[in-house]
Amino acid sequence: MSRVVLQFVINSSILLLFWLPQALACHLRFGVETHFPPHIIKTETGWSGLSVELAQRLAKEVDCEITLIEGPWLRAMRQIDKGELDLVSHLTFSAARQQHFAFIGPHHLEQIFLVADPAAIPVLSSVEQLANEIDLTAIAMLDGAYYGEDFARLQAQPGLKRQLVYINNNLDKIALLNAGRVNAVLEDLSVLRYWQKQDTNTSIRYQPLLAIHKGPVYFGFNKKTLSPAQLQQLNSAWQKLHTNGELASIVARYQQADNELNLPAPQPHL
Repeated sequence: MSRVVLQFVINSSILLLFWLPQALACHLRFGVETHFPPHIIKTETGWSGLSVELAQRLAKEVDCEITLIEGPWLRAMRQIDKGELDLVSHLTFSAARQQHFAFIGPHHLEQIFLVADPAAIPVLSSVEQLANEIDLTAIAMLDGAYYGEDFARLQAQPGLKRQLVYINNNLDKIALLNAGRVNAVLEDLSVLRYWQKQDTNTSIRYQPLLAIHKGPVYFGFNKKTLSPAQLQQLNSAWQKLHTNGELASIVARYQQADNELNLPAPQPHL
């Protein structure tokens, strides 16, 4: 082999090694729940929803494609750890999670309430009552959900711990409440309002009775599968789309008359 040919092969190999990880990164695997409207919506014709559209627009901005991989929340967390997923949505920031995720967004201001039939449970004025005074017997919440340090502290106390029923997906929460298997659920206000619009005959009697947690939630990108440069590119793209109003125009299509969906200002944690 001549020296010129050998140098060409070496140069080509170097370029291939540089290009290949970037090419692979342009196929983002997005872990989604089965049905979490208005954020994640699955129908016979495919996927839609606010979080889905925001993620797709962000991916397009950096010339990537997204594959949606369906599964329960806890499974998605395990897949992130194994390098089988690149991102999830609705991730509340914590210092512990930042070891595994880059937080880009936030994409939604989550408002978690205790939802129940007000005629069926005692009047509540604070979350602390659930840990110390009032026993609702069964309160459904998503397994693996994190609603801030204050709730996590109460969640570990015996008085509240024995009431919590951990379920795999949000559809199970609603089904259990309708069937009378639980007396209350922890749910985001935007999800409750969407649900009430779709099923007014049965769900209108359930109301948000006690605020549990309010805070921003993010797209969580896997630090194992994406490089710092790629994460910075995604964050810069989010900032650009937020500034030029494209993200707000997507959010506007999902607005609800009595529950304004908020798109918080960018506050990344990379």
